[in-house]
Amino acid sequence: MKFSQRSSVLGIDPKLILVFELGPTVDLDEFRKSDLLVVDSSDKRVVVAFAGDPELTAFHERVDAYSRGAPPGQQSDPYAQFFDAIDTLRPFGPEDRVSADLKQRISESPSDRLRLDIECWHPGEVAAAGEWLAEVKAGVDAAGGSVADTMIHDGVGLLLLRAYMPASQVMELAKLDAIARIDLLPRPALSSPELFSLTVADLPEVQSPHPGSPVVGIVDSGIASGHHLIGPAVLASDAIGTGISDDQDEHGHGTMVASLLLYGDVQRVIARGLSTRPLCRIVSARVLDAHNHFPVEDLWERDLAEAIQWCAMQGARIVNLSIGDERSPFVSPRQMTAAAVVDDLVRQLGIVAIVPTGNSRPADYMPTIDESATHSYPEILNGDGRSGLLDPGSSLLSLTVGGVTDAVASGGQSGRETLGRLPMGQPGWPSPITRRGPGPGDAIKPEVVEGAGTLGVEHGHLVSNDPELGVVGARAKSGGLLSWDVGTSFAVPLVSRVAAAIAARFPDFTAELIRALVLLSASRIEFADNFEGGRADCLKAERSLLGYGRPSIARAIESSSHRAILVANDVVPINGVHIYEIPVPSTFMETGGERGIDISLAYSPPTRVRRLDYMASRMEFHLVKGLPVEEVVRVFAEVQGEDLDDESEGDGTRPTTPSQLGSHLVKLEPSTEARSRGANQLGRRAFRNRLDSERDSPMFLVVRNVNRWDDDGATQPYSLAVALWRDEQQAELHAELEAQLEAIAELPVEIEIEV
Repeated sequence: MKFSQRSSVLGIDPKLILVFELGPTVDLDEFRKSDLLVVDSSDKRVVVAFAGDPELTAFHERVDAYSRGAPPGQQSDPYAQFFDAIDTLRPFGPEDRVSADLKQRISESPSDRLRLDIECWHPGEVAAAGEWLAEVKAGVDAAGGSVADTMIHDGVGLLLLRAYMPASQVMELAKLDAIARIDLLPRPALSSPELFSLTVADLPEVQSPHPGSPVVGIVDSGIASGHHLIGPAVLASDAIGTGISDDQDEHGHGTMVASLLLYGDVQRVIARGLSTRPLCRIVSARVLDAHNHFPVEDLWERDLAEAIQWCAMQGARIVNLSIGDERSPFVSPRQMTAAAVVDDLVRQLGIVAIVPTGNSRPADYMPTIDESATHSYPEILNGDGRSGLLDPGSSLLSLTVGGVTDAVASGGQSGRETLGRLPMGQPGWPSPITRRGPGPGDAIKPEVVEGAGTLGVEHGHLVSNDPELGVVGARAKSGGLLSWDVGTSFAVPLVSRVAAAIAARFPDFTAELIRALVLLSASRIEFADNFEGGRADCLKAERSLLGYGRPSIARAIESSSHRAILVANDVVPINGVHIYEIPVPSTFMETGGERGIDISLAYSPPTRVRRLDYMASRMEFHLVKGLPVEEVVRVFAEVQGEDLDDESEGDGTRPTTPSQLGSHLVKLEPSTEARSRGANQLGRRAFRNRLDSERDSPMFLVVRNVNRWDDDGATQPYSLAVALWRDEQQAELHAELEAQLEAIAELPVEIEIEV
């Protein structure tokens, strides 16, 4: 599986660029067949550059031929299919050059001084490129701005400027023909001097967490409990392991993890300057030495188990494990040792454990490092297994966290702005240091992702010491209050923070329900189009890096007018089935827009490290619509111990055998086969067409527990979370449910089948 690469464009004449605004979608191949060079495109817009006046003249001749209609002896107009899909044709102008985000910022804050990246067309000649660059620089100066850096890269056709200028002057600058695009860049919340010279006096007041706030355990290198940002939240700390007698952080890793858990975006918390209160309390178990390693004399699995147990004894319901063993990446099929220990403790102690995928080295999968690495990662999913999960990242009963990048530029917190240093990847892309799944039994791993920072590429070398590319947090050692780094270790506490927010809002929720709500809050990162291959393979590749997506505190703990959350806890017997009727409001069925349903399930079965069937049972769920409950009961009573194919194409007829559910079985993404391999599952379905209240209701959620090797009389606790949603432009659905259900309400089990 490879990333697709964007081709370079050289020798563009700005006066020979036209914008095609489309009605029906046109395949870009239609433009290529017409010998048109596409330099940019979106869903309803294609930007085309003509090589010269003859090509533009030839195109106008085609337009004239189309306007004259079908010639004698022909039934259809020439080029009719192509031109019928074009609404308007116009020159490329200022509105096309300014990004949507920048337009919004100009409208909202016209007096702001903005940080911009300006991309120019490349004329194809070195001398002319310098002249065009000088022209744009003069325009920035005339607008009261300043240019921080410029770059001419003839090999790939890049002509760039990094500039600062008043928002009110951007549209005037955009009138210059040489400019292809102007985009808004984020400014770091803290400037370079603030980041490096911050003192305690500059920090906001930190209040102690509420006495009843949840306790989160941090198993790491210890924490600097005297740090102004961390001290008020520390309940207890201890040192575990041979030769580790001091519970304070000598490395800095654990302190940074703690600050991200307590505050999320540390920079923005400081920049606001407002009094702040951590959302949880922390207990710290130090297991790593000053070099961030486990003691060589110890079995690290034993130290890890002791640390987790100690955290649970201090009241921790969530345990942050930002650790990993670099010696042996996961290779299917057998579970790794530390992951097996974590799984057993998760089940025994009733805790939520959150672990990283671990960090990879781009040199392990990238043969060369150059500017192409900034927009394409080759072979990250193939290789020889060196980019697999690190122990305990394969823990099936934990939430495993991968890393994404948020950086769009670098140098903003350096002594000099530079265009020569380019971040690897675009915002939302997998971080180049993250690792890939799947986990044991092809389980979806990681399940979720968060910001882990990225690396920069500068003159063919990797750069890792740029604060704007990394994650900023508290510093344990002398020399400043803040530090920065890159790694999936720092994505984990951001997910632990979501779990802690759920526990704070709903203190009685089980560990499995917390996991289910974290999953339900995840927004998919649509990355499959960056791979080459069939759609199913591309989606699988996306999941192996990004899981189900990026979680959110707001989506995890709140229903809204257009999104209602329902939850359930129950216990199902081995080979048992539970059937829930989902209350579907009438507004969900109405015409217009999109609507959808997201379903998450979490459970903690017994595990055995020496069995290929690692988990004692396999749970799965199915969404069925348009059948009476008696028929649903009959069908699922007949399929005990069998697999249902939710990818089959039915004819919509009433099922007569278990394999004939047909269109009554709603296809969720990913499929039952893919998601049921793990203990943390999420299935989604968006409906773009109107639903029929008679044909498509009622809706039932069917939960099955299929035995692998558990005792015949065993039972399995589990948790479900369901979100019904409509897009914001359509009618609200939550109000219709409010009379029957709370914002977060428990669904009753409709019927239970035991076989």
